Amino acid sequence: MQKDEVRIVGVSSSPRKNGNTQHMVEEALQAAEKFGGDVGCSTKTELISLAGKKILPCYNCNRCIQKKSYCVLKDDWLDLVKIIIEPVPDGLIFGSPVYFFNLNSQARAFMERFTSLLKKVWDPSFPYEPPDFSRTAAGALAVGFDRNGGVEHTISSIIHWFLIMGFVAVGGFYIGGAGWTNENDSKTAILNDDLSLESARLVGRKVAKTALLLKRGAATFTEKRIPYLLWKEQNND
Repeated sequence: MQKDEVRIVGVSSSPRKNGNTQHMVEEALQAAEKFGGDVGCSTKTELISLAGKKILPCYNCNRCIQKKSYCVLKDDWLDLVKIIIEPVPDGLIFGSPVYFFNLNSQARAFMERFTSLLKKVWDPSFPYEPPDFSRTAAGALAVGFDRNGGVEHTISSIIHWFLIMGFVAVGGFYIGGAGWTNENDSKTAILNDDLSLESARLVGRKVAKTALLLKRGAATFTEKRIPYLLWKEQNND
């Protein structure tokens, strides 16, 4: 029998290279790989770091619709996103530091630009189908300075983006992997907090398990996708 193969991509939106958010994402990816090995599945992981990358916010310019293309802004966004859409992975783990009680600006800009991937929903002439994330398990991580500074709120914001894009969101401890540096500015502070690391591992295991279940289910299930506009017409009453 052919061995299952699962691909999981991790995203760290921190502007700091090899910082606490990246450590959390890496911990989750390692746990996903271990889970795969334990159940006889080949789990391949890949890390995307937004550190040092230029990612502009969406300007709602509608040039993507006018040009019939993905976002036309010239920066690093599309090259990073291609890792997530060409091909679509079986799992996604997204981690963000907590800035001002929510996502950092890099994370938010990265997410906003995904609107250009969905334009066919509103414009049937748009040449690109929206990526089908309905078979991609997704888990959220966040790292805060202290234990009451917006970690869960940040995780919730990431999950909202998962739902908008159509990912299959999984939880962890409650809703995701919560990390705290215990008011320590060190880039490796998270490595000294066992609860934070275990929460990341739990998210990694849940993403890997759900991704494997989705992949095995997809092998026995054939679905004809209905374009959103057609669905609206059929259900207009």
